[in-house]
Amino acid sequence: MIELTEYTHLQKEMCKVDISLSGWLEAIVGNYYVYGEGGGGDFYWLTIYYDADIDTHYDAVEAVSSKIVAYVSSDYRWGFVLSKHIQKFQGDTANYGICCIPISDFEQELLQCAHINLLPRELSGIIWIDDDFMDDENIPFDFDSFSLIDEGVPYLNPKHFSVVQLMRVMGK
Repeated sequence: MIELTEYTHLQKEMCKVDISLSGWLEAIVGNYYVYGEGGGGDFYWLTIYYDADIDTHYDAVEAVSSKIVAYVSSDYRWGFVLSKHIQKFQGDTANYGICCIPISDFEQELLQCAHINLLPRELSGIIWIDDDFMDDENIPFDFDSFSLIDEGVPYLNPKHFSVVQLMRVMGK
């Protein structure tokens, strides 16, 4: 499991950049497509797509889930990056100071958050519910939590969640 709070307070020295991440990756580096740059709200996530096999003079990188290599915060502080792509991505974004969190699979529940109180303000709006009581008869049933779950409130289980679940809960 990857402890989220081990990364949320880390940030490399950010160099002065004169171009947005989407401008840099799409126009200068090439073979990338960045979705969400300039999106609404104070904090949001960018979806980074990559395709090494296309000629960007003639084709655009498809915005399909199989091409997603990273999710980067709108302030460029953090990025969940596929492990197999992390070296290239870090090299391509070195001037942005992104704290890259290596992830082997965006859909697997590889993340945990044991110290919710240590999360930065940008991640403070998440509702955390340990829903393990629903699958384990040895854990006492939590009626209050079940009520929230039954109402359809978006939440994460702090013991295990995926990047995709995090994006969904944060409105991505």
